[in-house]
Amino acid sequence: MFTEAMAEARTVPELGLELSQRIGRLVPHEGYVLTGNDPVTGAGCFVCRKHGYCGETFRRTLIDDVRGQDLFPFSELIRGPSRVGVLGSGAPGEQSSRRLHEVLIPQGFGSEMRVALVAGGVVWGTMALLRERGRRPFTSADADAVQQLLPDLCTILRRFVTGLTTPRPLPGVRPPGVIVVGRDDRIKAASPTGRDWLRACVPDMELTTEDELALTTWNIAFFARRAAGSALSRIPTADGWIGLHAQRLVGGAVDDVVITVQPASAGLLLPAVAAWYGITRRELAVVEQALDGLSGKQIARRLDVSPHTVNDHFKAVYRKTGMSCREELIAALS
Repeated sequence: MFTEAMAEARTVPELGLELSQRIGRLVPHEGYVLTGNDPVTGAGCFVCRKHGYCGETFRRTLIDDVRGQDLFPFSELIRGPSRVGVLGSGAPGEQSSRRLHEVLIPQGFGSEMRVALVAGGVVWGTMALLRERGRRPFTSADADAVQQLLPDLCTILRRFVTGLTTPRPLPGVRPPGVIVVGRDDRIKAASPTGRDWLRACVPDMELTTEDELALTTWNIAFFARRAAGSALSRIPTADGWIGLHAQRLVGGAVDDVVITVQPASAGLLLPAVAAWYGITRRELAVVEQALDGLSGKQIARRLDVSPHTVNDHFKAVYRKTGMSCREELIAALS
């Protein structure tokens, strides 16, 4: 399923550092921002940064990128043909770049390289690499070098997620959380468990202030405002998967968004797990029937395949997920 690239990281910050170091052997840089994406919906599912953009500036780059208002938005890089874009090289058009002149330079950066982590037609994440002012800007040769690394970078990211936890919902330790986010992306209201759920989504970050907690809601709120009023992300943690669902708030102020956070149910989780683990459509169909309580023979009849084929599909899923038997798989997802 994967190349020989291996992930050694055990936390999201360690993953960011590992990817940065892999790239840094060929293309040195001082800072970076890494995001992981839900491979089905495209919404963010984790983020980390080191010597990267500060909080409000990070929010601004996200807004401008979603709206495609500057050079090399990730939406453009995702479509290709090149997955890498360089800002700050002196190329034509940079004089009008708000990101360069109002974000990078005021924070002491002179050049940015954006990388869309795309493999197999799926967007697994994004990365922005930063060089300080006074350093040589990123070049087209640097971009070509990172482009060649993309398969291994995506493999490392996928191996991190599939090695972080088994495909199971986070145990139901608390009632679902509900958070209302205003147009300015600040938290306007939350249920008693809402803020605890936001912290559970980013267990490797210490979130103590309201502004820090709001960092966890920006991406999903943007997606909800843009994607016909609804957005979904499945978030991997070491203890299990969390479902993050956002919708425009009916009857509220303009662009208010309500976010629900809870353990990811089997039905919610399966599409994302299939993508992360490389489970095929036929293998996924077998698992779905098993979750409905059907026996192997019943699954074979319903899918119009032989019992032997059903067993082969189960074995493939066990191998990919690290499970040993049907009972373990069903128990994990239930």
